[in-house]
Amino acid sequence: MPARPVIPASAELLAAWRADPYSGDAGRMAQLLAAPQAGLDACLQTQHAPAILDLHFGAGLAFLASWRRFDQLRAQGGAQRLPQRLHYVAIQPHPCRAEQLPALHAGWPELAAYADRLRAAWPPLLPGTHRLLLDEGRVTLTLVFGPLDEELARLEAPCDLFYLHARQQEFDAAASDWNPHACKRLARLAWTGAHALVFDGEASAATMAAMRQVGFSGAPLQGTLALHYAPAWKRPPAHVAAADTPLRRQPEHARHALVIGAGLAGCAIAERLAARGWRIDLADAGDGPATQASGNHGGLFMPALARDDSPLARLTRAAFLFAERHWERLGGIGTEADAAIAGERCGILQFGRDAKQALSFEQGAQDWNYPPEYARWMDAEQARALLGMPVMGGGYFFPQAGWLNPPSVCRRLLAAARQGGALATHFGKQVASLRRAGDDWQAFDQAGKIIAQAPVVILAAGAQARTLAQSASLPLNAVRGQVTHLPAAGFPELPVALCGDGYLTRPYAGSVCMGASYDRDGDTALRAGSHADNLQRLRNMLPGIDQRYAMPDAQAANLPGRVGFRCIAPDRLPLVGALPDVDAAAAPTRLEAVPRHAGLYGLLGYASRGLIWAPVMAELLAAMLEREPLPLPRDLLAALDPARFVLKGGAEAVAGDD
Repeated sequence: MPARPVIPASAELLAAWRADPYSGDAGRMAQLLAAPQAGLDACLQTQHAPAILDLHFGAGLAFLASWRRFDQLRAQGGAQRLPQRLHYVAIQPHPCRAEQLPALHAGWPELAAYADRLRAAWPPLLPGTHRLLLDEGRVTLTLVFGPLDEELARLEAPCDLFYLHARQQEFDAAASDWNPHACKRLARLAWTGAHALVFDGEASAATMAAMRQVGFSGAPLQGTLALHYAPAWKRPPAHVAAADTPLRRQPEHARHALVIGAGLAGCAIAERLAARGWRIDLADAGDGPATQASGNHGGLFMPALARDDSPLARLTRAAFLFAERHWERLGGIGTEADAAIAGERCGILQFGRDAKQALSFEQGAQDWNYPPEYARWMDAEQARALLGMPVMGGGYFFPQAGWLNPPSVCRRLLAAARQGGALATHFGKQVASLRRAGDDWQAFDQAGKIIAQAPVVILAAGAQARTLAQSASLPLNAVRGQVTHLPAAGFPELPVALCGDGYLTRPYAGSVCMGASYDRDGDTALRAGSHADNLQRLRNMLPGIDQRYAMPDAQAANLPGRVGFRCIAPDRLPLVGALPDVDAAAAPTRLEAVPRHAGLYGLLGYASRGLIWAPVMAELLAAMLEREPLPLPRDLLAALDPARFVLKGGAEAVAGDD
């Protein structure tokens, strides 16, 4: 169901957190987590990337204490198995505002260094999932802002340890008590051998009985219940692990992937997998990265808003927030010659395409009351004042959005991948076919020569994926987009980038980009008609542009630009995950029943949103491959599943509006 605006923590809730020892007393929490029965050390010393689910997060006391213990074990070294990464997931119905955190953290001086980093990364209070990569990516904090019951039901997070409170309703009146139905949702996520700490054990007899019914057992520990998950019955297929599966989680495949396509999608997954220690072979028909659709001079990165908070709006919100943090992690954005990524977070003003959409934008802004650092409505007079010239109307202003040079993004992602793992590139190699050989896939060129082989293949080459037999049936279309490059000299000095029926970047390397056409043909040459359409889009957004800038002649033979081809699915959403084996499918009606090609995955259909889709979709697929907590909820995962088009009736239920 659609999200709702976040209601932040009240003064009464903050006081309740302070008074509760399990969200306010750092000394007591440290003593509790140090006990062997608590399970923290067990999961940290057993798993390569342990995962914790916290349903009593408050201001983050248990998280900060667990993070410190993770660091302590890594510092000890020795022969014991060391955790490489820590995953921590928390659902917060009423999260703190950033400005509330310092006072709550002030009483925990022993955790100050960790609390400082948490506050620096704290996301805006927007509903949904916020994926935060901390401590150079060693700690992943996934904050879910929304109703506890709803978000727990759609969480995809295999877990080794749970932090719960027996009196959850005292901190969130809308939450269920821990009845058997609610506890089943925990059991669905529990890896065999997982632990659970139920805070306030003296008041939890009913909770203990409910947890026993779903496979947990244990005993009191320092005012809590310390439980262990070991059901004596066969687990349902929906659960993350079978009853006889050992605690230790490992990927289903060896950590070696062949990525086909070196655009934004391929370079992003190479970086995310390399950060997890994978070996990568990257193949592309071009002579380097970003030679196809990702080779444009400039493109915008921004969310899409919808009054009904559609799947597209929810997805782009999570994607945009992850992307803007990720670009900063990779060295930041700038127009200087030595900038890690070329571009600007200058802000974007998005006009409504017409009066109807502009009205919807304005009403949506009133309904949602977005944090001003994320999005705010500007009427026509405010927009005119911002730009200093006539405009087509009002629109949304995104202060943290901007434009990027996609080739520089790809180069930076590959540089990070080389630092994080073994990366071998195979440029100038067109993959003509894939064949299964034992546990590996082999990629062949047109002459029948092997390019590379690996147990995992990831198709990230856009609509070119349809040239391979295994993915030929995917409903992907290549849509022509021509961009016009206008001389920056003499162009009005606009403080922001623009978006409407088209998009306009700010100046970079002597040009501003205006685009893009939307053509249903395969013409690779620049043409005057598409230039004329782009210039008219500019006039529509800025009605007075002709009086301020010498607009070029669209028919001029030397008017520069670029043609690229977007890869678009029928519902305008990406295809992310295991690819369906269509030949083996027999009209299934559930995604879980669709047969899949073993070890074959897709990152496809990014359309015109590659700059925000690429980071979070790569993080999603990497987490799937590593069997980690996922950065998106179950309903949005279904909206992205490549098998959605195989289902009887197609994908109407997950269609989005671009």
